[in-house]
Formats: sequence, C-alpha cells, structure tokens
Amino acid sequence: MQRTKISPELAYLIEAAVSPSGNRPFEIGHNPFDPAKFAALAKWHQVRPLAFEYVQEQGLALPENVLKMLRDFTLGQAVTNMAFLGICVRLYNRLVENQVRVFPMKGALWAWMLYDKPILREFGDIDYFVGKEDVSQSLDILLGEGFAADSYRFYLLKHKAVADDYLDTDYQLPLTPLREHALQSLEIQWNCTYPRYCYNFTWNELAGDLVEFNMMGKPVLVPGMEIQLIMMVIHHGGVEQWDKLKYMADLVRLLDKSAGSMDWEFINRVTRAKGFNKLLLESLGAAGYLSGRDYLAYAGAGRSYPSQRFWKDMLNHWENERPSLKTKTWRIFLYNIKYRDKWSDKLSLVAAHLGYLTHWKLLWHKISWYRSGPSGEADRDRAVNAVSGREDV
Repeated sequence: MQRTKISPELAYLIEAAVSPSGNRPFEIGHNPFDPAKFAALAKWHQVRPLAFEYVQEQGLALPENVLKMLRDFTLGQAVTNMAFLGICVRLYNRLVENQVRVFPMKGALWAWMLYDKPILREFGDIDYFVGKEDVSQSLDILLGEGFAADSYRFYLLKHKAVADDYLDTDYQLPLTPLREHALQSLEIQWNCTYPRYCYNFTWNELAGDLVEFNMMGKPVLVPGMEIQLIMMVIHHGGVEQWDKLKYMADLVRLLDKSAGSMDWEFINRVTRAKGFNKLLLESLGAAGYLSGRDYLAYAGAGRSYPSQRFWKDMLNHWENERPSLKTKTWRIFLYNIKYRDKWSDKLSLVAAHLGYLTHWKLLWHKISWYRSGPSGEADRDRAVNAVSGREDV
C-alpha cells in the first residue's frame, strides 16, 4: 500500500493511542512540530489523557500552557470516571431491580473493560442498552432518579399513535438531569443505531449470553467480547466512520486483550448475516496496519485490508478533522453504501430509508412539535413535576 504522509503532531498522537510495534505505515512530514496543533488534535480526537501519558513517558517538550491543559484535563477525567462509575452501577442496579433488561455500554464500560488505566479513556456520558419493550419503564425509573427525556421526545412518546413508530424508527433517547448533577448526559438505547442503516439486533441477539464483569469490584452483566467487538464496529465504524483516534484506541485494546480467545466463526457469521463483514475486515486491517499486529489472521482473512481508499479517507479525517453537522444522516448513508458487503445490502439501505418516509403519522407529529414546541415543553414539565412531587407552576 502507498505510504501516506502525515504531520508529526498526528504521528505522535497515533503512537500515544495505539502503542504501535514495528515500522510506521506512513511517512512523517518535515514541518516543525507545532505544540498548538498537537493540543488541538488531541482535543478533537478525544485522547488528551493518552496524549498526556505519552508526553510524560517520552519526555516530549511542550510549552507549559499546553502541558497544563493536558494535565488538568487528565486529572479532571480521573475524577469524572470515578464519579461516573458509582452513578453507572447505581442506576444499573435500580433498573435491574425493577426487572428492566439492561446492560451498560460504550464509553463508561469500555474505559473499565479495555484500558489498564480507565482514566485514560475520555467519555462524558453514560449509556445503557435496554430491551425495546422496557423503554417506557426505564424512563419512569430514571425520571424518579432525576433524569428526563427532552420535550421533543417526550411529546412523541406521549402520543400513543406514534410512540411505537418512534421506537421502530429510532434507537436512542438522551436524558438530562432535572437539577444540578455531576452527570450531564445519560442515554438509553434499544438498537445499535437507526434501523434504516440495517444494523438491527434484538435484545436476545445481543444479550443472550451475558457475562459478569466487575467495574472496580462492582458486578454488572454485559455481553461477551464478541458482541462488544460487533457493537464497536457498528458504532465506531458504521456510524462514526473511525473519525477519531479514540475509536481506534478502543478497537486495538479490545483486540490485544481478547482476540486470541474470541469465537471468530461466530463473529464472521453474524457480520456476514447483517451485511457488514467487509467493514469488520477493513477495521481489523486498519487497526493492524497502525499497530503492527496481524488482527486479520484471527478472522481468517488475508492482508488485503485496509483498502487504499479506506486508509486514506481515515487518515485524512484524522489530520484535518471534519465539520460538525446538525445531522450526519447523509454522510452515514454514503459511507455504508460504500462499505457494506453486497449490492443486496446496499439496496436494503436504500429501501429502509425510503420506508422511513411511509411513517407519515410520526413525521406529521414531528412537524407538529416544531410548530408548537412551547406547548409540548409545558406538557413535559407538568409530567416531570408530578413525578418529582412538585406542584404545577
């Protein structure tokens, strides 16, 4: 594969994030090292604690203001991780006690599951996966714990005519605290991403064989590493398109920790059935190319991955960042058209997006809310006040 030229700032961050062994799979430009760019890229890639540890270990000379920024953030992240751990387990236990099918997922879990030092993994919220039929009950329980859905989603779920359509066409609900709280964002999910992207998994498919994992001595039941890998490829790859080094740092650590003991026949079977085995192999190839380790061998694939296009696109995003969009629907759609397995999988994506337009009642209520947002907010506030024991105002 043609070696791509990258900046020294990105090269340092790649070393910080994935601990490569062997030769670098890229060339480093001759421009002088720019500490300000290094700090900006570390922030964009959400690898500031990893960058700080790397700087300390390598003795990289940085101006005091940049070093202080990295140090302060890392210390703050350590405090946040410890606080969020307690909150995550407490809310998980509350949901389980009320017979909600649930497991913690993504950042908070992966920080403790994959990293030798959990403080090195940046995350800012807590995510739970719940059974689709348990969404309503989980919202009631979390409301009692001081977290509520926003007015828009409250409005949609309140209308029985479209509540089922909403659950069938969406996949997550962000919740925010009703009063001052260390945790500013909590999400529940009942699918891996929007169903129209055709990564659909039922609760039983993901949670049919839960294993006990201790988050600093506190037991939780979570899917095994095979499902963790599958969910990571969907989120970090199929949705986020490996746009940040944080995502690749997760993947490399998962593979280094568990690739040798995972059931790769199962992983290949599931990803082929769901139409994203190619994305899995591209991801394994990129992780191996960066780290100098052969992860493709576990999946029974040759070293033909990553493709040149996949590799160059990923490094280009890492070097130049990407604009934040209000909605990434079109970007995600095009990416999946490019990297899903077969033409039938790509056509299913098109059909699923067109099918979304047939949910006319849901679309009408969405338009209705934007036209009468304040009344929807009042309805939500009254419900919140009732549950929290406050009088209507």
